[in-house]
Amino acid sequence: MKTPPRLSSARRIIAAISSVLVLGLLPQLLTAQQNDFFSPINTDSRTSSSDEPYSLIGWLTQEVAKGLENPGMNFSRMNDDLTKVETALYAQFDARLNENTNFRISAHTYHDQVYRIEDNIDFSREESRELRNRFQIKDFYFERDYGNGLYFKVGNQIISWGMSEYLRVTDLINTEELYRIAQQDLEELRNQVPAALVTYSAGDWVFDGVYTYGAGSDDISPVGDDFDPFIMDRSLGLQVEEIDSTEEHEVFFRASTRYARGDLQFVAAEFNDNALTVEEIHALRSINPRISYGQNRMRALGMAANWVEGNWLLFGELGIHKDKAVRPSADAFFLRTQGWDQKDQILSVAGVEFSGFRDLLLTFELDNTRTRDHDEHMYWDENQTSYGFRAYWLLMLKCY
Repeated sequence: MKTPPRLSSARRIIAAISSVLVLGLLPQLLTAQQNDFFSPINTDSRTSSSDEPYSLIGWLTQEVAKGLENPGMNFSRMNDDLTKVETALYAQFDARLNENTNFRISAHTYHDQVYRIEDNIDFSREESRELRNRFQIKDFYFERDYGNGLYFKVGNQIISWGMSEYLRVTDLINTEELYRIAQQDLEELRNQVPAALVTYSAGDWVFDGVYTYGAGSDDISPVGDDFDPFIMDRSLGLQVEEIDSTEEHEVFFRASTRYARGDLQFVAAEFNDNALTVEEIHALRSINPRISYGQNRMRALGMAANWVEGNWLLFGELGIHKDKAVRPSADAFFLRTQGWDQKDQILSVAGVEFSGFRDLLLTFELDNTRTRDHDEHMYWDENQTSYGFRAYWLLMLKCY
C-alpha cells in the first residue's frame, strides 16, 4: 500500500470465505518461491520431467466475500452486503517445440455473480465493466536454452527477483493486481509483463538482463469499489484521470551467485514506479478541477542475500530508490500542483524463515524505509518501519 488513498480504502473490513477445487496442479508450482528466492515464480517448462512434448493443467476456484461494515459515503456499497461471488478458471498449456525451445500460454477467466445477486447495490458502470467478466492472457512466451550458458525468454512473463514479501527493494519488474488489498495470496499478486530476458552463466555467477516495454502500472479498483484508491479525491469534487508514461521502456540488470549455504544478488534498474502518483492538479479554483495520476520515473540499486542454517533461513535486502515521488502532507497537498516532490529512499529488509514443522512454513520480516532530505511537508515520517508474520500451511491430498 503505497499511497494514503489505498490505506483509507483498506480500513474497510472484509471477510472472505474461499473454497478451491484443484483440477490439476504440480507441487512445484506451490513451493517454488519458498525453495529458491532468486527463481521466477512460474515453473520453467525446461524443468518438467515429463517425456510428453506438451502438457495442459488447470484449476477452478470459487471465492465469496462479504463486507461487514458500511464503507461510507461515495462508495457503491452502503450496507453489510456480499462484495464478491467470483468463479475463476485457469488453464496453462506448455509445448516443447524442439530439444532446446519451449512455449507456454496460460489464461485466466473470471465471472463475478455478485453484480446480479446484490441488486440493491448501485454498482458503478466502471465496476460492472471491469470486474463482472474478465479474461486475461497471463503467460505467453517462448524460451530457448542455447546450452552454452546462454538462455533467452521473450513474451508475457513473471520475473521475480529478491526475497521480501512486503517491501519491493529488488523485485521491481512485474506490476501487481490490487483489486482486493490484503485479501489475496501473496503469490497471486504479480501480473505478467511483456519482457525480453537474457541470462548468461559464467562460472559461479549468473547475469540477467531484462527489457520491458508497455508494462503499465498496478491494477487498481474502479470507481466506487470498496478499495477505490481515489475515493478521497472524488469526495472533494476532483475529476481523476490516469495518464500514460512518456517513457514506456524499462531496463533491469542482475548479477547473482551461490555459495555453500546461501545466495547473493546485486540489482540495478531504471523503471517506472508501478504505484501512481500525482503528476499535475489542473484548474483547482474552477468548477471542474482535475487531478492527473501517472508513473514516476525512478532508478534503483540494491542487493539481497540469504543464509541457511538447518531449518532456519535468514534473508535480507538493502537498496536505494532514487527520485521516488513522495506524498505531501494534507496542508501541502494542493500546493503541489506540478507534481509531488522527488526524494531518494533507503530501503532495508531483515527476515527469518523456519521450516522445521511438517507442511508448515513460518516467516517473520522487518522492513524499513528511510527518506533522505525529509521535511515537514511530507505525509510520511522520515523512517517508516513495519513488520509482517506469515504462516503458510500446504495440505497435499492424494486421489486414487
